Amino acid sequence: MENKRLLFLQSFIGKHFTGSPSPFAHWLNGKVISVEEKAVQFEFEIRKEMTNPVGMLHGGVTAGMIDDCIGVNFMVLGLEKFYPTINLYIDYFNPVFENQTVIVTTKLEKLGKTIINIKAEVTNKNTSKIVAQASANLALSDFKIPS
Repeated sequence: MENKRLLFLQSFIGKHFTGSPSPFAHWLNGKVISVEEKAVQFEFEIRKEMTNPVGMLHGGVTAGMIDDCIGVNFMVLGLEKFYPTINLYIDYFNPVFENQTVIVTTKLEKLGKTIINIKAEVTNKNTSKIVAQASANLALSDFKIPS
């Protein structure tokens, strides 16, 4: 069976993902680097409005990037029901500054009947240092995903 969501997202490889219905995703302005059924990779350029008072990437924005990419990773699985995030655990390791770029990579770890686990890693493209690592669980809901 053809996975239309996967094919749709793959059409954005090398481009900013303007196809998201999320205003927050548009604000993040991520560029799609790679898309597979069980993993996605996005690139984000750090703008001044994404930083905290000392000029580092704000942890909440980092969390938003991770959560948005995890959501995309979930969507390309082609499931019929929505699985909202029930927890998101993040370890922060190194700072990122304005005008630098981060790569967010997510990977499906476990697809259960009611729980999905997805891992994420954020890397500073300029320094190759790991910025953050995360793990999230998503739980089956009764909501059908619109076509």
